[in-house]
Amino acid sequence: MEVAEWLNAKFLEWEQVEKKRKTLGQFAEYLGVSRISLSDWLSGKYLPKVQNLGRIAEKLGYEIYDVMGMPRPMPVELDDKVNELIQAAMQFPPEIQAHVIAAFRELIPLLMENRITDEDQIMWMLADMLRKRIDPELNPEKLASKITGLPRIVYPIGIGFTFERTPESIRQFKLTGIEAAKKIDELGLDEDSEEGQAVILQVFLDAGFPLLDTTGMNFNAPDEQ
Repeated sequence: MEVAEWLNAKFLEWEQVEKKRKTLGQFAEYLGVSRISLSDWLSGKYLPKVQNLGRIAEKLGYEIYDVMGMPRPMPVELDDKVNELIQAAMQFPPEIQAHVIAAFRELIPLLMENRITDEDQIMWMLADMLRKRIDPELNPEKLASKITGLPRIVYPIGIGFTFERTPESIRQFKLTGIEAAKKIDELGLDEDSEEGQAVILQVFLDAGFPLLDTTGMNFNAPDEQ
């Protein structure tokens, strides 16, 4: 599509949004450009200069750069955030970096087109794209494990254990959490489910971590009806 054709289509769209006939002068005022320049662009006499592309993109969308055959610019605040994400991605394992780069290529045009600069929203969108590329079935904890290359850890919810807090025992407690995560993943259980929590607790008990108070507790008793 030629620039003149694209601008003419955008002018008609703008009229429809405004729900009334508009003049080229009003359209030029809306864009923040001169009427003479707009007339020249619409007739195909000249192309918009770089200093006017930003004004056009702000009101009509960044497709103008695509039509002009130019790379889209990135807002300063978005550029900073993307650079931070790219630097962080370089710490990931090589196979994960490839997924991150592919997700960035898909994400950046969406961020620019919708002017998204909120850090939480950017991270949510990036995580969702990574999950789809790596494994759509991954929950956030599994995704974090895949991305960082670190093992996932799970612990029993609301359960206290009594043991001496030495560096070695704490390390062993963490390793047990890793084994518990592997166990429920093998069984296809959700760590927050009743079945998943029962398996996790049993892994810790089997590893020798005693509960704070087991008096009166019978783990083999059937569930109450």
